[in-house]
Amino acid sequence: MFSGDRPIHIFRLTPALALRWSSLSIILFVVTAAAISTFYQVIHGYKRLWIFDAAVYSEQAWQIMLFLVYFVAIPLGTFILHELIHGLAFIAFGGKPRSGVGIEYFLPYAYTTAPRRRFSRNAFLVISLTPLFIVNAAAILLLAVLPQAPWLGWIAILNTAGASGDIWIATLLLRCPRSVTVEDRKTGVAIYAPADVDTRSLPFRQRDKFKSTFRKWLDLTVLVLELIVFVSFLLPILFDLLNVPSFMVGTDSLQLLNWENSAKGFGISFNPWLWIAIATVLSLVGVLFKSMGDR
Repeated sequence: MFSGDRPIHIFRLTPALALRWSSLSIILFVVTAAAISTFYQVIHGYKRLWIFDAAVYSEQAWQIMLFLVYFVAIPLGTFILHELIHGLAFIAFGGKPRSGVGIEYFLPYAYTTAPRRRFSRNAFLVISLTPLFIVNAAAILLLAVLPQAPWLGWIAILNTAGASGDIWIATLLLRCPRSVTVEDRKTGVAIYAPADVDTRSLPFRQRDKFKSTFRKWLDLTVLVLELIVFVSFLLPILFDLLNVPSFMVGTDSLQLLNWENSAKGFGISFNPWLWIAIATVLSLVGVLFKSMGDR
């Protein structure tokens, strides 16, 4: 029996929510990349963290073309598969899915929705998280048995980062009673609850001052991580154009950045866990000083 005639809360993609989802996506990208890289290293016994070790050999032009296809075909295929599984999950629970793409606040996105159909909380949790678990499980299993196909790790990384909105909604729904129902819309998600549910107990309230401060510093930290991820794709090309000689920042075990430039080609690598640790420490220090200053 579905509950309520009017939604008690509607998630719409506002600029603030888009920033939070983007921030969560970057966190998921970096953390998952670090985890997959470590997994690959442990399972297959490689010393180098493969995920952040990219090389291009200038004498072989076809490798450059393959490199470009690599960073177009894999993301596109991953996102199509993700949305396809969403659609199958909607059908399994009686929905009629519709898919599409769009741009909101300069952010491109793909979506699969089942408008005008309410789902129980648990059903919607399954619909939301099924692509995350199925795609990641398949990619990680294949990665474990196919060391010659490290690109499979990128599927798990991109799939996890692309599920930031699904994960965000799921964490909130897990804090709601099972009696709530959910309607997925193209531009948001509507939450319904029966009359006997105390809406004040639901996780849709304003946060206190400390949490607001923490969120601001977390957003700043994520922006730093986002800049690192973005720059990491541009640095190899820039360093090669400037003919920068090989160098390393850090040590072999604590490698912030390692640039290699030789007659064969060029490559760049870094330890993602170390960058995560530094960003986390800076964020916590910022929260501490801000809290002390507010007293």
